[in-house]
Amino acid sequence: MKICLLSRFFDLRNAGIGRYSQELLKGLRKRGFEVRTVSQDGGMPLGQGRGKYFVYTSFEIAFKTPSDCDIYHACAPMETLWLGGNKKTVVIFHDLIPMLYLGLIPTHYVKDLFTRVISKNYFILGCKHAIKCNWIIVNNDQTAKELTKYFNVREEKIKLMRYGISPDLKPNAKSDDTYRIGTLGYFDPRKRLDLLIKAFKKANMKDAELVIGGKGTDEQRLKTLAGDDKRIKFLGFVPDEKLCDFYNSLDCFIFPSLLEGYGLPIVEAMACSKPVVTLEDAIIPSDVKSRTHIVKLVDLSEVLKKREFKCDMDANLEFAREHSWEELVNKTVEIYESI
Repeated sequence: MKICLLSRFFDLRNAGIGRYSQELLKGLRKRGFEVRTVSQDGGMPLGQGRGKYFVYTSFEIAFKTPSDCDIYHACAPMETLWLGGNKKTVVIFHDLIPMLYLGLIPTHYVKDLFTRVISKNYFILGCKHAIKCNWIIVNNDQTAKELTKYFNVREEKIKLMRYGISPDLKPNAKSDDTYRIGTLGYFDPRKRLDLLIKAFKKANMKDAELVIGGKGTDEQRLKTLAGDDKRIKFLGFVPDEKLCDFYNSLDCFIFPSLLEGYGLPIVEAMACSKPVVTLEDAIIPSDVKSRTHIVKLVDLSEVLKKREFKCDMDANLEFAREHSWEELVNKTVEIYESI
């Protein structure tokens, strides 16, 4: 079986989609499949270089896509624009954020109203092409329901496949007695790490630490906000091999992000049996968010001080174990074979 994977990038320049594309490619080749890839040349990550992506999806991809593959798998809806005819096709919808919540995306991603409107309608065009594929993959129940609601997609055409996490993530005993709150992610306004820093400082716990893993464009602003508070520590980028130690050093994991297509750090923390706190107004798939301790922003400082979190740790650990890249690739191969 000869497979063609189409993705903007096969690395982490486009975050979760890049991770999915990378892991799928690696898994298919490991199983001995002949895989050809189609991707954008160059380009910037996380919303930058949108013009190049428009040119790639609108024109370049038509000339780059081989005609002799058995299966064509688009790693995002926009990559389906030139898939049609007699091709056997699969697509994954990671979320419908560009259509439903574009107004909540920070302005450094899509700066002016005109561009936002164009981006939304271009995404909808991609979705209308994508739903014509033989199979549609989603990573959460909410996206499946939204596809049925907004695009009249038949439920039996949709396959749920959870993203994977590292199999090395597991509960380990904490090595010290310091009350430690942690968070992890790319530093930008959408992640709202400033709200966590303010809440932690307001709680004024002398015996506690706030550790923040990650890098990003908002880094200097966050460090300025933290000031000379020695209890707040910026760890920089946390590589995969150190994630288990990071999560197991915590007493709780706080995820203050406003908007997420999934929220894998939440699942990673659950895999290490850590309670997770999210904010009430956060837009995160319900099958993930409902497993967290949900609080109002005004109550966050008090929740941090009380140190009481309502999470079903055993159920969350089982949920986290559903997230396997190996299992995702196996289920994907089953779909290929079915068509």
